[in-house]
Parts: sequence; C-alpha cells; structure tokens
Amino acid sequence: MKKLIIATALAGAFSVAHAGDAIKADSAAIKQGIEEGQMVHVTGEVTQVLEDEHYMLKDSAGTIEIELDNDLSGDRQLPVGTRLDVVGEVDHDDGRTLVEVEKVNSMQGADMDGDS
Repeated sequence: MKKLIIATALAGAFSVAHAGDAIKADSAAIKQGIEEGQMVHVTGEVTQVLEDEHYMLKDSAGTIEIELDNDLSGDRQLPVGTRLDVVGEVDHDDGRTLVEVEKVNSMQGADMDGDS
C-alpha cells in the first residue's frame, strides 16, 4: 500500500511539472532566443492565412508563424481577426521560426459561426 501511495504521489508531481513546462512568450522572444523544442504559451490575433494550417499571429511584440492542425481548429480555416491563446512547440527550420500548436486554450472571432 505504501508503494502505491508513493507511486501515485510521484505521478501527480510529474503531471503538474509537465503541464507547467510551457513558458509565456511573445513573438520577439521566440524568434530571438527560445530554443527549438521549448513549449511556449502565445496569445495574439491571426493577421494572415499563409497556407493550409499555417497562419501569421500578431502580438504586442510583432508576428510569428504558427502551424495549427485542422483537428485543433474544428476542421475549418481561421479567418483573419481570430484571437488565439495557444500552447505549442518552437521550431526553427529552413531559416524560419514557427510555433507548432499542440493545444488551443481559446479561440475567438467575429466570423466563427457564433464562437465569438
């Protein structure tokens, strides 16, 4: 029984630590110094649709490209002006930096079928 209690406590501690791995960051910090693979928490507004699942997100420090899988956006393309609060992984690839979104905390927009 004692081993079960210890194992449960350790598992709970790991879950809390893992959930807190994402750091709050703006676009400038992500581009300038956050290393690849780091989980970040970003908030901003979609300013441009680049291609399927790729958007430009504007925050107070500038813009950053995000990759948002269709299953996370309800299988729809997000309109410009959509406000997002997301958690994702930093990826520096082919001379560009982007955030591969893994979790959407909130999504708000005037043209999103009543989800404003």
